Amino acid sequence: MRKTPLLLHITWLCLCITGLVACSAQITSISTPELTQTATPITPSPTPSGFDSNIILYRGDSQRTGVYNILAIRNQPEVKWQTEVSSSWLMPPMIADGMLYTGSGDGILYALNAETGEEAWSVGGFEAFESTGAIAGDLLVTGGFSNVVKALDKNTGDEVWSYQTDYFPQGSPLIVNERVYIATDHAVYTLDLQSGQLIWEVATGNESAFMGAPAFDEGVIYTTGGKLLLALDAASGDELWRVEKDEIFLGLAVANGMIYVGNWDHHFYAFDQLTGEEQWSFEAGGEFWSAPAVNGDVVYAGNIDHFLYALHPQTGELLWQFDTGGDAVSEALISDGVLYVSDSSHLFPSGPRHLYALDAVTGEELWVFESVSTFMPAPALGDGVIYVTSTGEVIALK
Repeated sequence: MRKTPLLLHITWLCLCITGLVACSAQITSISTPELTQTATPITPSPTPSGFDSNIILYRGDSQRTGVYNILAIRNQPEVKWQTEVSSSWLMPPMIADGMLYTGSGDGILYALNAETGEEAWSVGGFEAFESTGAIAGDLLVTGGFSNVVKALDKNTGDEVWSYQTDYFPQGSPLIVNERVYIATDHAVYTLDLQSGQLIWEVATGNESAFMGAPAFDEGVIYTTGGKLLLALDAASGDELWRVEKDEIFLGLAVANGMIYVGNWDHHFYAFDQLTGEEQWSFEAGGEFWSAPAVNGDVVYAGNIDHFLYALHPQTGELLWQFDTGGDAVSEALISDGVLYVSDSSHLFPSGPRHLYALDAVTGEELWVFESVSTFMPAPALGDGVIYVTSTGEVIALK
């Protein structure tokens, strides 16, 4: 039986809890750790050599920290170009070698000239996307609701290889050391980058659940599986440890020796990277759907209660919060002391949507860009340009 697309599930669930979110819940910081379930840690295999620095991943790096090394736009930008490519939602874009790529709700992957916005090519047959993909050299690896992962030539869109999964890929693929890691809500697949051949497959759960992008650090894959948070040996797929909660885990990031991850139980957690032991948790007024951003000194986590929270990475202490006014805060991106975040992700309300640029230290608003849309996920950061996707449109801001 085909599953209902997750974004539709999310829309329905968010509508159901709108009344609860509207009531501003008291925000507390919880510093007493409580480990729910862990296993005896296993020493992971050494990290294979040969990491390709030409790899481009969603959220900037294999740890999914959301940190970029690009000059910030600190003053109000203007529209450089605006291109309509679809009537459906568009996923967070990716930039590589002068091209912009974005997947759509109509199952088409679009490639645009990043300088002009002109469409270079498009490839359909994915049913719908929840991520755009990952890039290594000339290969763009992506997957959609059609339960197929494909490697395409990023210059032409021609198919190089494909692999059929049992459940659709949700989180953006992870490419590291000539391997592709694909997370679904029932299993993680590891494929050879050049051939698409299966290397290993590990079951991660048996329930339909949100799956954020998997992360990699020091030879270990970190991923979720419904109510499970898992650490897997990247070489073999062997489980190193697991943590289980009563509700579903959401997007994660790895930094400072911690795994930072939100949960359906309205808490944002920090777990020890080596053991899975809980270090702290922070409670807010709703779900922390979006993956956090971490710059070393601060963890930034968006919640469907409208707020972006800046937390101390070692204690979970609230440093500041910013009210976006939107029902679902997107994944935040950090570059050159500026934080970029939108007020509409995982939800489809009609009306104006906003991209904010904030001072990463103080949370002060530097500028805001408004677009009439039903959906505006995290942008892509280019050299002097920010690329925004909305419902059917790609907008370049300079």
